[in-house]
Amino acid sequence: MVVVMLELLRQLSRPSAANLPWQHGLIFLFNGCEENTMQGAHGFVRSHPLAGSVAAFLNLDVAANGGREIMFQSGPNYPFLMGYYRDHVRRPYANTLGEEVFQMGLVPSFTDYETLSGEGGWPGLDFALSSYGYLYHTALDALETISAGTLQHIGDNILGLVQGLVNADELGDIDAHREGTAVFFDFMHLFLVYYTETTGLIINCLLGTLSLGLIVGTLVMMICKDGAASTNILFEAGMSLIVQTLSIVLGAGCSVLVAVIFDACGRSMSWFSSTWLLFGLYFAPFIAGMTLGPFLYVNFRKISFLHDQGRVILFLHAQHFIYAVLLLTLSIGGIRSAFILLFPVIFYCASTIVNMIIQFRLRIWIYVHLVGQLIPTIYFCTLTVTLFAVFISMTGRSDNRSNPDLQMALFASLMALLLVGLLTPFIALFRRKAYVFGTLLLMFLVTAIVAATPHGFPFRARTSPQRYYIFHHQRNFYSPNGTLRNSNSIFYLHPQDRHTPELLQSEVPAWSAAQTLGDECERELYCGIPFYINRYHRQSEKSYWLPAVAPPNFPEPIQLQLVSRETTSPGHVRLNFLVHGPSHMSLYVSPLAGRKLTGWSFSGTIPPSGKRWNGQDVHFVNLFSGDGMHGTPWEFHIEVDRGTLQEPTDFYLTVVGQYMHHGAEHHTAEFRALLDQMPPYAHTIAYPGYLESWIF
Repeated sequence: MVVVMLELLRQLSRPSAANLPWQHGLIFLFNGCEENTMQGAHGFVRSHPLAGSVAAFLNLDVAANGGREIMFQSGPNYPFLMGYYRDHVRRPYANTLGEEVFQMGLVPSFTDYETLSGEGGWPGLDFALSSYGYLYHTALDALETISAGTLQHIGDNILGLVQGLVNADELGDIDAHREGTAVFFDFMHLFLVYYTETTGLIINCLLGTLSLGLIVGTLVMMICKDGAASTNILFEAGMSLIVQTLSIVLGAGCSVLVAVIFDACGRSMSWFSSTWLLFGLYFAPFIAGMTLGPFLYVNFRKISFLHDQGRVILFLHAQHFIYAVLLLTLSIGGIRSAFILLFPVIFYCASTIVNMIIQFRLRIWIYVHLVGQLIPTIYFCTLTVTLFAVFISMTGRSDNRSNPDLQMALFASLMALLLVGLLTPFIALFRRKAYVFGTLLLMFLVTAIVAATPHGFPFRARTSPQRYYIFHHQRNFYSPNGTLRNSNSIFYLHPQDRHTPELLQSEVPAWSAAQTLGDECERELYCGIPFYINRYHRQSEKSYWLPAVAPPNFPEPIQLQLVSRETTSPGHVRLNFLVHGPSHMSLYVSPLAGRKLTGWSFSGTIPPSGKRWNGQDVHFVNLFSGDGMHGTPWEFHIEVDRGTLQEPTDFYLTVVGQYMHHGAEHHTAEFRALLDQMPPYAHTIAYPGYLESWIF
């Protein structure tokens, strides 16, 4: 994105292209430390003199190396920004679904948008490359792996948007345009649709109500036209709804079962590099299960008062009823992504109205219905490709605790439901119904066989590598009296995917002796592991370690010094410290049971505790510094309310050092030998780490 911003700066600095004068100024913020918990953005918001002049912002980020940039967060509460995006972006790519998925934490990432919006209080738009992120944060993550078309697409869109916003009247009085959140989506990147959340609720409720009304109207028409008893028609409609619902459950169950079996057989993620396998593995079983219900019901339950086409109509209405109820429920629940259901609902309503006008004339109504399904099918095909392009690569940088095939099976079931939910009932009208199931079975068998071959191996050296985090740690634990109670050196493996450590153990024999941390997490604060960021602790129960013979080499050893201990008031003590070490350090602070942390030098208030440890609050503090502070020790203090307890100790204090910016020349021979055995398809991040734990 730096390249894009530099080109924007070049284009906008040319008077002939900039359409001067502008109503508003333009700031280009090139900040680092995004991976260091957004320190760069935080520093700009809190201390830069230009921060006070900001009215709105565009955040450009990446989580992949290709595709289009998706606009996945907007506002918040300033929907007029979407109007400028719609009017000035040449090829829109935006979706409320992406925003809600990201904000629910289903994407394992953060951007500067949260800091600029939350800390700065500014409205903005958040952009990121998100498709095919196999090389993201690897040695292959370089300009050479990003296509010129990707850069051109980003530049064209952002240039137009910036030129619109610098002359936006709304930015002159931004607070006057606070109107709530927006619902937005593009159609095949051709145009953008957006409206406020309130408008969306009204639209969804009206269309949901219309859907239910059309279903009732059709049932009345059947009763009047065919002369059937109303009880018979209503019974068949109810049975169609039950069978259709059970068919959906059966289809999803088939896909989930395949995911469980493949994972149990050690063949999960076979689709990671060969994405086409997903259709046979997970789409085909769902479609087969969803088709089976209407087929069996119509084939084995014969009725005289309704022809087969009428029974298909009842199944279509049953599926439409499910969509309508979901649309109403999600909308009332405040889920803006309910707009996805507008596509099947709107076009089914339209085709149903036409068919009611022609009184569902035999065969003709089928063509009307199929024409009505054309646009929803096109839209859901593009949405399916987008979702899998984003989420498949993310399964390679998550953890090893959950089965990613389950995630893919559920995604496939959801998208297949939207794609073919209003098509599968037509199985009842096929002459050779067995051909449909035979074709689906053949697709599944072919892909299952391919997935079991070397072609189904998840990883490729140059295009989709497997990620490993391997650290060489030195750990020292001290007793309250200052004596060393335990010291060791280990190689620590932080998991990134479902196949850790099994694949590594099959390639590198030394890792066959690896152990989990076990009860280490109960005995030591944060498992006694020097974590780079707080959230890595979540995966500690499935992390692995090996004993190391020699300790790491530390060019900048950590030195912690207790400078003074003083009583600030009865029952309150303040401890002053100095710590010297590398540019990336962390502190774990945990007051003992009965003690309370009342102050420190890192912030004006004490934030809420993280995950508690042995009944104690736990706080994680990052100490990151740049070259300007190199060699300068950190000074800090910690204040504790001792309560009524008389014990001499007050809290655990663990100091952690990450030597990530020191080259491989600082690795020990033992560490290098271990890394040299890594398989060719692996991308490994490796560096030394240090931890010392004290009780003061």
